[in-house]
Amino acid sequence: MPGSIVNLPDEQAENLHEVINGVSWYGVSRAYRVVPQTAGAFEIPSFAITVYPGGMNVPATLTTPALKLVATVPAGAEGMTVFFPTQKLSAKQAIEPAPDDLSVGAALTRTITQTVAGTESMLIPPVNFGDVDGLKRYPKPPGTKNIMQDRAGLVAGERTDTVTYVVNRSGRFKLPPVTIEWWNTTTQRREKIVLPAVSFSATAAREKPLFDIPIDALSKGGAHRIIVIDRSRALIVAMILAFLLALIWAYPRLATRYKLAKRALVAARNRYAEGETPAWRFLRATARKGPLPRIIPALYRWMDKSPDFKHPARVDDLDPSANPGLKELVDTVTTHYSDHPDAKLDWNKAEGALRRAAKRARKKRNEQSPLPPLNQH
Repeated sequence: MPGSIVNLPDEQAENLHEVINGVSWYGVSRAYRVVPQTAGAFEIPSFAITVYPGGMNVPATLTTPALKLVATVPAGAEGMTVFFPTQKLSAKQAIEPAPDDLSVGAALTRTITQTVAGTESMLIPPVNFGDVDGLKRYPKPPGTKNIMQDRAGLVAGERTDTVTYVVNRSGRFKLPPVTIEWWNTTTQRREKIVLPAVSFSATAAREKPLFDIPIDALSKGGAHRIIVIDRSRALIVAMILAFLLALIWAYPRLATRYKLAKRALVAARNRYAEGETPAWRFLRATARKGPLPRIIPALYRWMDKSPDFKHPARVDDLDPSANPGLKELVDTVTTHYSDHPDAKLDWNKAEGALRRAAKRARKKRNEQSPLPPLNQH
């Protein structure tokens, strides 16, 4: 949404249960936070959601309705480029290196750090550095950090914006002052912080000649000197030049192979992150310290990732007759989704039962022949 910040504060969905005309309905709810940064009307477009109702294999697609909201600013905040309310804001800047003796081609880095009380770092607006004639600007990705305390929770947010200027010509330059506007929620007033400008000069780079010819030698004449080049040194120089030429010739192929290898590594890492092992670790961690409404989604996620169970996963497909712990797990999940949302689960028994069930399913799958049965007629 242009002009606003949208994020998902809690990635864990909330389970829902409602009885409509005697029929139990189940669902999940996710809350997104929208933070407008300017006054005006905002539109939330509709988007599609694909679900599998009742464990069906055929997906159903639902479309959310489009929404609108209007954001206003308090009196006195009109005309602010970005409306940023907070209790307290401080800012500081750093210049590296010291702009005392710079030459053409040198780099100067300007860093501005904002610290805001009681606000997440991702909500702090970025700094507008601007361009300077004769300098090439290279911005760096911003750095954000939330300052937390054990009992107080979020204490402050910190954002660091960094830009590097490279000098393209000689002359005198001036980095413009930076103005940071914010709305003081304590005094209900518009305030601003002005970081001072930075002025410096750059001189042309001077090169020292490899050798000087004395003037009197040109006028009066001088003794001739014969320069002898060693054969071994010439061979080393030739080898270095050949290596550089070969490297330049092979660079496109090496770069292509590097990109392919990097892409394959990223794909393998993503496949592992979305695989069965991380899902099982997440299920164990959730089951040891989380309530049942969070354990059940983690259980279904692991079963969906595992090749040993049917997809989409359902606890009804488990065979509870093979293990008492498995039967207790199925009964607990069924009881939770009926009329007892406060059901308890003995994870120690359930963990061993799930391991044995997966092992039996894996053994059965490995014993099956990939070929169809022969026709005996």
